[in-house]
Amino acid sequence: MSDMLIVWSAIFLVLLAVYSLVLWKSKEKKLYILYFLFGILFGFYFDSISVMQGYYYYPELFINVLGVPITMVLAEGFSVAITIKIFEVAKGFLSGKGIRQ
Repeated sequence: MSDMLIVWSAIFLVLLAVYSLVLWKSKEKKLYILYFLFGILFGFYFDSISVMQGYYYYPELFINVLGVPITMVLAEGFSVAITIKIFEVAKGFLSGKGIRQ
């Protein structure tokens, strides 16, 4: 197994674990699933354009759709939902609500 595959798999698993924690702790699970889907669509759109224009090349290590690895698209969806949760927690701290929201 190549080093790139090992590193990418570790990053993907960490994002999956953090996203699972966000869903588990969140009261609004449907909203975070929508954020995840938005991240997938938004990320795939720009990644596929970049691949088609020749800016990026992803080796055939993963299942690809239009040259974009599925794991990358999923990781972008996880990242969007996690980022929004971090923003909401920070906003809660600034407004005095604390971490429980």
